[in-house]
Amino acid sequence: MEFVQQHVRSLLTWDILVFFHRNPDAVLDVEGLASRLGRRADELEPEIEALCAGRILTFAGGLIRYKPSVEMRETIARFVDSCQDRGRRLALIALVLHKINPGY
Repeated sequence: MEFVQQHVRSLLTWDILVFFHRNPDAVLDVEGLASRLGRRADELEPEIEALCAGRILTFAGGLIRYKPSVEMRETIARFVDSCQDRGRRLALIALVLHKINPGY
């Protein structure tokens, strides 16, 4: 929950984290990542910036890389694994949606 509070700004951030967790050696430009996720590049840019600020991704020379610390990588693995459980996934989705729309 703390990881979600600090790093998962949106469901798109969630998708980016899962993608890089499952493809840790991927090196993509924004367009390539957008294509893989079925999204527009302009949607990704603020999420990538936030994940770079959180030291999960790096963006240099127009390329995005997954570069979390060992500890953060383990935290992300626990997050992705916990998403396999329906109840936990729904609770995490509710938490993210509440962050997006606090009035609901």
